[in-house]
Amino acid sequence: MKKLGSIQVLRAIAAVLVIFCHGAGEVGGSHAALAPGFWPLVSAKGLFGVDLFFVVSGFVMMYIISGKRSSGVTAARFLGERIARIVPLYWAVTLLSVLIGLVLPALKHKNGYSADYVLRSLLFVPSSNPVTGAPEPVLGLGWTLNYEMFFYVVISIVLLLGVKRVFAAVLAIFVSLVALGIWFDPAAVILKSWTHTIILEFAFGAMMAEARLSGFRIGSLAQIVLVMAGIAGWLCFGAPSDGVMALRGFEWGLPAAAIFAGVVMGRREVAYPKLLLLIGDASYSLYLTHLFVMRLCSLLVFHLPISPELRVVVFFLVFPCAAIGFSILSYRKFEMPTLRIGRQLLESRLSKASLAESASSGG
Repeated sequence: MKKLGSIQVLRAIAAVLVIFCHGAGEVGGSHAALAPGFWPLVSAKGLFGVDLFFVVSGFVMMYIISGKRSSGVTAARFLGERIARIVPLYWAVTLLSVLIGLVLPALKHKNGYSADYVLRSLLFVPSSNPVTGAPEPVLGLGWTLNYEMFFYVVISIVLLLGVKRVFAAVLAIFVSLVALGIWFDPAAVILKSWTHTIILEFAFGAMMAEARLSGFRIGSLAQIVLVMAGIAGWLCFGAPSDGVMALRGFEWGLPAAAIFAGVVMGRREVAYPKLLLLIGDASYSLYLTHLFVMRLCSLLVFHLPISPELRVVVFFLVFPCAAIGFSILSYRKFEMPTLRIGRQLLESRLSKASLAESASSGG
C-alpha cells in the first residue's frame, strides 16, 4: 500500500491529541488550583485522538487487503504482519510498566500485577484491573490495542472462511455486535468491549476505503465543510469525566469519520511538512511511550524552584518535544527493526507451509 500523506498527518494529530489529554491530566493533578475547569476539559477532549486512530485503522486495514483473494494464506499473512507490527513494542512497554510498578511502586498509580492479569493484557484479552476494577490492561493505554487486535482477528476469520466481500462481512459483523450490545447491555468485560459502539469507527474507516478504492473523491469545499462539521461534533459531544461514552461510536465516531473524509477523500494530495509526516510514522511509538516520558518530565519540571504558572509553561514546552523525540527514536531503532525481523520470520514460515502443502498434494 502506498503511504498517503493525509493518513500520516491524521495519525500525528491523533497522537498529539492523546499526549495533550494526558499532559492536561498530569497538570490538573499537580496544579489543580491553576485554571481548575480547563485541565479536565482538555483531558476529556484529547480522548478524541483514539476515535481518529480507529477510523484511520479501519481505512488502512481495508486498503491493505484490497485486491487480495480470501484464503488461509492471506489470513495468516495479514494477521502475522499485524502481530509483527503491534506486539513487540506493546509487550516491551507493558513489561516495562510491570517492572517499574514492582521496583518503584510510588511512581505507579494502579499497581495490579497478578500473573493471569498480566497474561491477559499481553494477549489482548479485555479484563479489569484487579486493584481499581477499571476495564483496562496493565498498560492502561492498551485498551485501544485490545480493540485493534479484535478488529484484526475478525478480518482474519473472514479471510480464512474465503468470504469474497470482506468489507461487507466485517460491516455486518460489527453492526450485529453493536446491536446485540445495545439490546442486551452485557456486564462481562469481554462482551461489553466487543459489542461497544466504538467498534463502528473501524467500519466507518473501512467504508471510506471502499469508496476511495472505487474512485470516489470530493471537492475542496466539501472537504472544508466535512472537517468543520467534524470539529463541531467533537466539541459539542464531550466525554464525561470518567471517559465512558456508551454511544461513543456515534457521538465521536461520526465526527472523526467526517474529519477523516475531509482530509483524505479529496481529489488532490497535499504536500505536508516532513516533520508532521515523521510524527505520523512514529505515532504508534508516541502513543505507547509518551506516559513514561511524561512522568519523567513531570518529576523534573514540577520540582523546579519557579512559580507554579511557569512550571506549567515549561512542562508543556518540554514534555511534547521530549515525547515526540523519543518516539521517533523508538520508531527507528525498535519498531522498524523488530518489524523487519517479524516479517522475515513470517515469510519463512509461510514459505515452508506452502512447500509442505505442495508436497502433500503431489505438486
